[in-house]
Amino acid sequence: MNKKVSIGVCISLVIIAVAATFAITMVFSKQIYNGIISNISQRSQSFDSADEINSLIANYYYGDLNEYNNNLGSSLAEGYVNGLNDANSYYMTASEYESYNNKIENGLTGVGVESFFDFSSNKLIITYVYDGSPAQKEGLKSGDVINRIDGETVRRSNYEKLSEKLFSSKLVSVSVEYTREDYTKTAQMISGFAIPSIISKTGGTNGYIRIGRFYKNTSEELDAALASMQENGVESVLFDVRNTSEGTIKYAAQAIDVLSPNNSGYIASAVDKSGKVKETFPTHGTKYNFNYAVLINSSTSGPAELFACDLRDILQAELFGTSTAGVGTMQELFTLDDGSAILLTTALVIPKNGETAVYDKEGVKPTREVTLLADSNEILMLSESEDNQLREAMNYLNSNAVETY
Repeated sequence: MNKKVSIGVCISLVIIAVAATFAITMVFSKQIYNGIISNISQRSQSFDSADEINSLIANYYYGDLNEYNNNLGSSLAEGYVNGLNDANSYYMTASEYESYNNKIENGLTGVGVESFFDFSSNKLIITYVYDGSPAQKEGLKSGDVINRIDGETVRRSNYEKLSEKLFSSKLVSVSVEYTREDYTKTAQMISGFAIPSIISKTGGTNGYIRIGRFYKNTSEELDAALASMQENGVESVLFDVRNTSEGTIKYAAQAIDVLSPNNSGYIASAVDKSGKVKETFPTHGTKYNFNYAVLINSSTSGPAELFACDLRDILQAELFGTSTAGVGTMQELFTLDDGSAILLTTALVIPKNGETAVYDKEGVKPTREVTLLADSNEILMLSESEDNQLREAMNYLNSNAVETY
């Protein structure tokens, strides 16, 4: 039986529906409003503080304000990024950006040495000299102590700035005064030597490849080294990414692609904070069929961690050493109008085995933990007798314990 609803009841229902809709809208509006007001309040407080600091400097600072005004823009930009408290995001001036982009895309150049500053002795020590480099032609060797660069004494406070002169991309003359045992000598060199991103050695059926950085040219260099090893009957390859952090996820993925079989599907993906996949790094298949192992430590970071993680998961490589740094994020470059740039963390890296293999903040754990017994953590300066991590990995490969995929 049909029932008729009175006009009064209909009007009442409409009013109730409108009231409910209004109430819900007001709740959401209040939340949005409070968020905006809170954000405006925070911004206002920040701007007020900046204005107050600027006023104090303008009125009371004794030094030259012209230099302050010239540096203010870059200092503010740097402060913004530093406020993220993310060591992997940072601001670069126009010249710093040019230098950074040039080495990532075109490779590192210089006089042909690697070095580190020993804080216990306050000495800048050469750890490696590249074959065919100006440094090698001038007779420099691993273990030499650099006293002066272009006439300026190397100190704890300036060694980073002076070391940059050893890696100039321009054909400029660099003077290096160094000490070896009981004598001191000065070498005059021309910079501009193309420094390889990998170091490779062969001994019997074993190959050793140290990857120092993951730049655009790394995959090509890696391919050439592996091709040479294959021709010479190498069966097992040990990769060393201890203390390696430089480069990008993109170029690490390209290096992994050199080694990955067709059936591995993909190398990694990058997911933004909303959960959306920003980029996927596929694999195209390899022509190599070696046994693999990888050396890692606490200074293995960023792209080197992806390399180790994927070799473990795609190629069943054993990882020797200690847990890595735990930087499982991807960074992107954003250029600013004045030519400067910001390198910003924009995504989480998801390796081959998906969420179960994410290593951000936790690090990649070795499958065979081996603590380095040597006093020095400068890998390039260790002899084979001092490097027990390398020794154990080589012994493992020699045992043919790993089956090729």
